[in-house]
Amino acid sequence: MDHLGLQLLTGTTTAGVAAELVLVEVDSLEAASAALLELTAVRGDFGLLLACDARSRPVEDISALSRASLLAGMHWFSSWGPDCERVHDIVDEVIVDLVIEGEDRAADLSQPVPAQDLVMTTWHDDEALKEAVEFFWTCAVPAGDQHDSGLRIIITVAMPEVASDVKVAGAALS
Repeated sequence: MDHLGLQLLTGTTTAGVAAELVLVEVDSLEAASAALLELTAVRGDFGLLLACDARSRPVEDISALSRASLLAGMHWFSSWGPDCERVHDIVDEVIVDLVIEGEDRAADLSQPVPAQDLVMTTWHDDEALKEAVEFFWTCAVPAGDQHDSGLRIIITVAMPEVASDVKVAGAALS
């Protein structure tokens, strides 16, 4: 793809959309946000699998990544790694916050509330990484009539050994 991501796999979604699985390795959640914004600037909507050890990650950093991802067009979010359920819950909270912000803005302007796209979220605390990657590749499609660019991004944060395992899991899918 570009210097930010390593294309692991191309294929077709169940809806017949050309898809690609891209791995991005970063050292921080802030770097993850920057990488996502660059990767999605042209493509738009995407699915995201975040692999990180979130036990020492502040809520504010996870929320910032979540907000940036949602505003960039994330239609699917999966988390894997220590404390991934907490990451999932924070993403869900940010989704609700954005819906409420949209409702409040509409009320302030006396306009109808805008329709909100559904964002699917999952966490994989009891699964091997290979299984989480396979599930993500197979299932990370938008809900309903949402557009699907086919872009699926796996971001590993400060986990080089996990990035190597993602490469192996991606190769096993082809």
